[in-house]
Amino acid sequence: MKLIRFSQGDSKPRFGIVIGDRAVAFTTLTQRSGVAAPELSDSRAYLAGLPASELAARELAAWGEARLVEWPEGEKPKVQDVRLHEPVEVTALFDFGLTPRHLKSSAETMMRYEKDNPQTAPMLQAFAKMVLTKPPAPPEGVPERLSYYKCNMNSIAGDGETIPWPLYTSRLDIEPELAVVYGNPQQPVAGFCIFNDVSARDVQAQELFGGFCLAKDMDKGNQLGPYLVTADEVGDPYALEVVVKVDGQVRYQGSTTEIDHKAEEVFAWLGFITSIKPGTVMGFGTIPDCTGLDHDDFLDPGAAIEICFERLGTLRCRFAQPAGRLLPSRWPLRPALQRFC
Repeated sequence: MKLIRFSQGDSKPRFGIVIGDRAVAFTTLTQRSGVAAPELSDSRAYLAGLPASELAARELAAWGEARLVEWPEGEKPKVQDVRLHEPVEVTALFDFGLTPRHLKSSAETMMRYEKDNPQTAPMLQAFAKMVLTKPPAPPEGVPERLSYYKCNMNSIAGDGETIPWPLYTSRLDIEPELAVVYGNPQQPVAGFCIFNDVSARDVQAQELFGGFCLAKDMDKGNQLGPYLVTADEVGDPYALEVVVKVDGQVRYQGSTTEIDHKAEEVFAWLGFITSIKPGTVMGFGTIPDCTGLDHDDFLDPGAAIEICFERLGTLRCRFAQPAGRLLPSRWPLRPALQRFC
């Protein structure tokens, strides 16, 4: 199943499902069928009610699919005609660094620009060494330690968003990631979606130790969607092809095969620290070769971006034009940004 939160015009987001090329709210399905399903009232109730809520959703979807042709268009708008919000109401958002090759190539690109900086160069060298060093085995009874950072809950956005260009950066970048959505102890994996962790690269080195603030916390900097895809439709989530298109042309390619830990290990480490609530979303790490930082090949203001994950769909965004004059960058100015300085 592909679960969504969608709206039309100024209406509030509704929790629903994709049937064919149509977006159908569960409230429509329950009203039409006469079946009471409080566990489908919103995404929070759905996640808390797993696995029974998934079965109820499947049964209602099958009932609706057989009758959809009879319904008015207003009850079954085309997916392309609605606004897709983040597919669940997010309780918490964590980003894990589980793709070592991306981390290594990122450090190498940053070092090209930071090698003469006495403050950041030693940090980058230490970071690269840490990434390449296998950690010691944890004590008995303790899960493996996995590094993560907490994301800005005020900056979560869905599909088709225009991402404002922060005036403090000249290297705005995408970070395509596989994300898992936590359900509950009875069914921890509620499903998977695409996570775009937008990042300002030329300020990131300064924040390696002390927290990613300027680098990650910009408006609409945590993009999720377009759907929550249930595990049965995903198959092996660690064997999905990834393609990034910019202005309609393929720019980057990669796959989820380089994610070096599974969802169960992520849940084990996070659960060792704190209780995990339904609606917690966890990114596995940036797909290698799928960012500007991997290649030192950055995107320009106005770029239309499509992040395509096999079986998960396409998450779209656009980088806005800067709304004012850019502040001086610590990295050389790119020609495409000269007119904004």
